[in-house]
Amino acid sequence: MKARRSHSGRIEPKKGLEAVDEAGRVWKAAYQSALKFDDMPEDTKFAVFSDNNPFVQFISLAFEEYNKRIQEYKAGGYVGLRL
Repeated sequence: MKARRSHSGRIEPKKGLEAVDEAGRVWKAAYQSALKFDDMPEDTKFAVFSDNNPFVQFISLAFEEYNKRIQEYKAGGYVGLRL
């Protein structure tokens, strides 16, 4: 289904996938910032961060939001829709 140029008042399925991608980018940015803070290589897949790393809390929040959006998208393609 393609998105229309003029808004028809209906929710476009593409928006859900964009929301998932956005949350993934935020999560990746938080993870990369935490790696940089602890002077670890950017391609590190598993890391144990220092206790004073301020980005760790943001990684957890961003990961929770990413997973929430994935579940909402899987449930019907709409993210953030409240009835």
